[in-house]
Amino acid sequence: MTVAELHEEPPGGPAGRFLRTAFWAETAAVTGLPLGGGAPRSDLTDLTAPHGAFVVAGERLGCVGVRFLPDGAAEVKRLFVTPQARGTGLGRRLLTWCEDWARDRGATRLVLDTHGTLTAARSLYLSAGFEEVAPYNDNPHAQLWFAKDLPPGALRHH
Repeated sequence: MTVAELHEEPPGGPAGRFLRTAFWAETAAVTGLPLGGGAPRSDLTDLTAPHGAFVVAGERLGCVGVRFLPDGAAEVKRLFVTPQARGTGLGRRLLTWCEDWARDRGATRLVLDTHGTLTAARSLYLSAGFEEVAPYNDNPHAQLWFAKDLPPGALRHH
């Protein structure tokens, strides 16, 4: 598989809708949670400028969103890699994209939450330097919370 290009796209666009629907369907199947309502409508504003961003990999191979929180931290949302793109390093690239995006815009900390049954996600976050932290939100579907400090670095352009 060739390296998928990452490009910003609206979360409500065709690729965003497809990938967010796939994310919620797989999350519901793996966790057993009743997530039939799909992605929240708040994604359509939270994951777009000036509040955040949403990026798609290639032709619907994966996605991730990032948004600012009121405390100035940035939060990773909807990280998803399709089954055919798993094992290619795409999840790591999407997570790194979030780190760079947040750092470039002044965030000094990146946070995220996940369900405990998503073991591949947990492994990715720990291997990328995130540490488990106390809950920072009241997400009823989350069981694990992670954070990573983002020291200042060179600005990157995406």
